[in-house]
Amino acid sequence: MAKGRQEEIIRAASKRFARHGFNKTTLDEIARDVRIGKPTIYHYFKSKDELFYSSITFQSSQFVEDIKAIFNNQELPVGARLLEYFAFKESVHQRYSLLFDLILSLFKDDSLEKEKQILQSLLQKETEVVGLILSSIYTGRIESMSPSLPFYIVHLSWGLMFSTLIKEFNSEGRSVNMKDLMFKSLEMILS
Repeated sequence: MAKGRQEEIIRAASKRFARHGFNKTTLDEIARDVRIGKPTIYHYFKSKDELFYSSITFQSSQFVEDIKAIFNNQELPVGARLLEYFAFKESVHQRYSLLFDLILSLFKDDSLEKEKQILQSLLQKETEVVGLILSSIYTGRIESMSPSLPFYIVHLSWGLMFSTLIKEFNSEGRSVNMKDLMFKSLEMILS
């Protein structure tokens, strides 16, 4: 029951932090959302900061599980799974706004060391998932996979997410389908 209560608090906090940000979210609001007293939150978390980092870590775990589900979908051919993965990354800013904000804070270089550690862990786990999938899919087709290929795909997919957001501000009306371009590049690399 204690683990369930802790996860319930983290889920409620994730929603609050995503909607209102760290500074405008109070522990009283989170307690009210879960229908518990504020002291109960302190039973599970030492501070608002710890709850915030737990919320980001929770979103990171959910994100990795969603990626695993995409790549483990045996009903889709390999290429369709990669496209699904890229499409999924384009929606990160909506589905996982705490992670999105974390990445933006790194661009502004105003992040804390704990935030960097969470992001490094996320990227490492995501790279491991992509590496496992690629090595199982392409066994026999290529002699050996470069260890940097999964790293490349993960970072490229994050770039795709931001390029899709930036595309909205393209004043000349030129539109490039980044997913198709990226997928064709990967096909050439892997064939």
